[in-house]
Amino acid sequence: MKLVIIGGGASGSEAALQARKYDKDADITIIERQNYPQYSLCGLPYAVSGDIKEFGNLLIFPKEFYKKQRIELLLQTEVQKINTEDKKIILENNSEILYDSLIISTGSKSCIYKSGHKYPKGVYFIRDLDGAKDLSKRIDTSKKAIIYAYGWGCKAGCKGCISGRISLEMAYALNKRGLDVTIVSKENRPLRQQIDTDMSNLIIEYLKDKGITLNTYTDSVNIIGKNKVQGINIDDAKLKTDIVIMASGTHPNINLARDCGIEINKGIKTDSNMKTSIRDIYACGDCAGIKYFFSEGNISSSLGTNAVRSGKVAGINSVGGNLELNPIINILILDFFDMKVGAFGLTEDDLSHMGVDYVKARYKGKSRAEYYPGFKDIFIKILASREGDILGFQAIGKEGIFSRTLAVGFAIQKGLKIKDLAKIENCYSPPLSPTIDPVQICAELILKKLK
Repeated sequence: MKLVIIGGGASGSEAALQARKYDKDADITIIERQNYPQYSLCGLPYAVSGDIKEFGNLLIFPKEFYKKQRIELLLQTEVQKINTEDKKIILENNSEILYDSLIISTGSKSCIYKSGHKYPKGVYFIRDLDGAKDLSKRIDTSKKAIIYAYGWGCKAGCKGCISGRISLEMAYALNKRGLDVTIVSKENRPLRQQIDTDMSNLIIEYLKDKGITLNTYTDSVNIIGKNKVQGINIDDAKLKTDIVIMASGTHPNINLARDCGIEINKGIKTDSNMKTSIRDIYACGDCAGIKYFFSEGNISSSLGTNAVRSGKVAGINSVGGNLELNPIINILILDFFDMKVGAFGLTEDDLSHMGVDYVKARYKGKSRAEYYPGFKDIFIKILASREGDILGFQAIGKEGIFSRTLAVGFAIQKGLKIKDLAKIENCYSPPLSPTIDPVQICAELILKKLK
């Protein structure tokens, strides 16, 4: 069995390792265009901030690890074409690699990145390790930074959009490094694809309190500078800056798959086994369109959790296994400064667009017993159908967000309805939680509206 994997990120590497565990004798090759084996893309903002002391700490496995696993790792190698009839990969130097099974794990690329375009020095997309390293060095000699939060005003509805996450994480990182930070966007709406306006407003006020300048409702943005960035033009105004972060969101990198005739649907179309429309070819990670729990269609996840999960399924199945990936709810958890955001499911915009009749409730509660020192306010919002199905969950606060988001996400995956959520048995301890949890109270508010 000859397995070839195009892309050595989180999903591709996981596919290779799982394939090796399942088939001890398979011939496995990873083709990766970057000069590094798998590293944590999600950790880049926190390495820029200095929370992670060394960029090298982001590397998951050294090259030697792949050698021990008998996985051939081809770095700095670009794939030119996939020949599905002869089952071979044509590399950029026109050399060929044959395969019995193929996994495409080509990830995603920035939405407004212009291939071949020479951006001036000082413009960053936060999509690779070398770029983040260069940014970190430039910060030492810079004073001002602008984050273009492209996705804040994007109405495309991509549930896996990372524009909001990157803009907030980088605002924190640059601010911590001492820069004067301005966020520029089309709308005053962070995390537009994941949370509603009333919840976004909490983030807006929080950013202002942290000293982040917001320049929103802009119609056009153009970068100034030929060799080195000097600023940006916003409508008729010019803002000077030393650094521009293009938090433009991402879309699946599907070029290779599309060019060889594989069916595309919100990424490379896959079934529950991660099979594509062409036999013996699988896809996983950000490039794959995966079945979405809350609708009939597919989405591109853009989350490391689902990259690894889909990689495991693709890797095992590519060498003879039979695993399935359940429809994903795509749980977001985010941390910037000391604010946490958890969310998944449909927003009010989504439900209105779909024509779904729904009810909603938002509750401001406490993270701990109210009499215990150090409690924090937390905001919980739940959206539900008239039949009592939980359609969306949003939570914002300075503590207690991760556990509540994970718990409700698990409840949904197990088929619980809003009436079940209102009856949950809470674990109580004054330093950790109140006797009646804010999630439970929010669910009870929804129930009252359903009666």
